[in-house]
Amino acid sequence: MSILRNSHLKIIVPRLYSRCYSAQPSIAEVEFQNAKPYKEIPGPRNSFQLMKLMGLPNSKYYNKPLNEMLQMFRQDYGNICFFPGFMGAKPIVMTYLPEDAEKVFRNEGRYPNRRNLETFAYYRKEHRPDLFKASAGLAVEQDHPWHEFRTKVNQIMMQPRNVKMYIPGIDEVAVDFVKKIRSIRNDNMLVPDNFLENMNEWALESIALIALDTRLNLFDGQNPESKQLYELVKEAFEISFEFDIKPSIWRYYKTPAFHKAMKSIDKINEIIFGHVGKALDKYEKNPSTSEHQSILEKLLKIDRNVAEVMAVDMLGAGIDTTSSSAAAVLHCLATNPDKQEILREEVKKVLPSKDVRMNEKSLDSIPYMRAVVKEALRMFPIFNGNARALDHDIVLQGYQIPKGVDIMMVQTSNTDFEEPRKFIPERWLKNTTEKCPHAKDVNPFAHLPFGNGPRMCIGRRMAEMEIEILLTRLLSEFKLEWHGGDIKWNSTTINIPSSPLRFKVLDI
Repeated sequence: MSILRNSHLKIIVPRLYSRCYSAQPSIAEVEFQNAKPYKEIPGPRNSFQLMKLMGLPNSKYYNKPLNEMLQMFRQDYGNICFFPGFMGAKPIVMTYLPEDAEKVFRNEGRYPNRRNLETFAYYRKEHRPDLFKASAGLAVEQDHPWHEFRTKVNQIMMQPRNVKMYIPGIDEVAVDFVKKIRSIRNDNMLVPDNFLENMNEWALESIALIALDTRLNLFDGQNPESKQLYELVKEAFEISFEFDIKPSIWRYYKTPAFHKAMKSIDKINEIIFGHVGKALDKYEKNPSTSEHQSILEKLLKIDRNVAEVMAVDMLGAGIDTTSSSAAAVLHCLATNPDKQEILREEVKKVLPSKDVRMNEKSLDSIPYMRAVVKEALRMFPIFNGNARALDHDIVLQGYQIPKGVDIMMVQTSNTDFEEPRKFIPERWLKNTTEKCPHAKDVNPFAHLPFGNGPRMCIGRRMAEMEIEILLTRLLSEFKLEWHGGDIKWNSTTINIPSSPLRFKVLDI
């Protein structure tokens, strides 16, 4: 019997020890238990308090642009604050510390959850699921469906050689845009006050070459369908702001304005799906060799609907974001002529003559240009921040953040860097002087213009390439001057210049 007891003990004791050990709370659980309650995070606690602050004329935040309001929240409540939900929208916690962003991103896991634009989620999942059978798209899907779709398209969209093959074509777009600028500037060499519209046309023409494998010929204004697509995509941004950012009752009652919005999105998809169908017919008649297949052709080989969904998402996300980013860079160069000249010297190595056409290797060595773009987007971030909702509890700045709560990591790169209001591209270079502030001295999570981790912007390489090619062409042809005051920005779903882009464009 004693032998039996000993053998039982050898089995039972480890099991008991294992159960006791597993019952011990983890360090993260202890931290969460000891943290201050979620309900104590500073900020308005309910919709009524929020309405008193921003919903009434003469109230503190009334009609303030979102980017300005976010900074006011920081001044009023500190580096972490609570923003209550309103009319069916979820509440959100906003943090202004890059250390919090680092902690959140390192805990987001395999399936990062990011608040989507509910209007488009409704359209794709409930209103027209017949158009999105393969997926509702990267901007809408969450969890495993998102991961499955991202895995399908990632290698095609993020592969550098797949993007570089478009350099000659995007260069042709930039060359045509130079001609457009020459045709629209006045006798004083100033571009028109609505030059941002021309920048949007350039961005749409560029991304359409990638997404649809075709030129839309927007610059000559002779293609009515292309012009209609441009106007509809502009309207889609307004729809998102109207129904997703501003308070709206659409979650409870579908207003006539909401139904009109659904019809506008229908028309966008009709045009884009039509272009994809034309491309498919072209590929079937004249298939490309494997090394020369376009991104669209490679996506079509996965599945036609995958290609359609990605085309819609590329066009939706690749116009205002890219044009506003490019406008920020041009403004920084026009207001800092010394930096513009340094960059022009680098451009001359890429384009020793205006007649030279760019190729797949043209952008291989442009360190100063990349520093210029980074610095411009640091000073004028296009996105107000990055949002995530974690699948487990976390503590930020001593407060409990329960799982599933939306966390907004607000961009603070335009305030929290050394000499933040100075345009210093050299801070991003590997070799710089001791006197120059260096980006390596700042937490890298303070500046994430394209997001971070598995859910970072899938079109990053494309946007950077388009901007770099545009800069190369413009600086090889023109000297840029700024003839406006301080540039102003309007904040909708992204930050867009609201000031006229008063560039003086002088031939070199």
